[in-house]
Amino acid sequence: MKRILITAIVAGALVQAGAASAGCFATVGLAPPPDGIGPGATWTAEMTVLQHGVTPLPNAKTARPKLTIVNDETGVRRTFVARGTKDPTVFVAEVVFPTRGSWRYEVFDDFTSWNGEPAPCAQTHTFATVSVGSPAGGGTPAPPKGTPAPSQPAEPVAAATTEPDGSFPLWPVLGGALAALAALSVSVAVLRRRRAARAPEVAVR
Repeated sequence: MKRILITAIVAGALVQAGAASAGCFATVGLAPPPDGIGPGATWTAEMTVLQHGVTPLPNAKTARPKLTIVNDETGVRRTFVARGTKDPTVFVAEVVFPTRGSWRYEVFDDFTSWNGEPAPCAQTHTFATVSVGSPAGGGTPAPPKGTPAPSQPAEPVAAATTEPDGSFPLWPVLGGALAALAALSVSVAVLRRRRAARAPEVAVR
């Protein structure tokens, strides 16, 4: 019995070693979420899964990699199953971060079969932590609802000017003043003549 068990273990080890030497592991390429992504927004995660980093998975037609996000503070996990595309090496998952905060994510490549037979090749690939809900590119986050908008500086008021298009009645006023002055001069001259006519003549000796 012991010999049979030992033989089975050795055979299994040899099978796994042979599979590994032939490329029984996958690589996953995945760009991070866009900068400034917020909670509730959809991240279309496109992952490239390659056997030994070179060719499509042997089970690419049926493989369904899974992308899992994990909140660093609360430990909340969300898993999203990817779908295949026309390219057998590319899988897409629609990922939504439920809340703000620091999230890390990982991909289970689903390399679970080879030539129709089960294969112990699947791995989980981890990626760097991302911040969800933070402003991107140094932008300013939107103020909370109910916050009054910042006051804007008043626009400078242009100094009033007198335009020569008649906006200020310069010539009518000037003409009236000249007419009044002329009338005054005439009145003074007439008054002087009357006084001279009434005055008695003085004989000159």
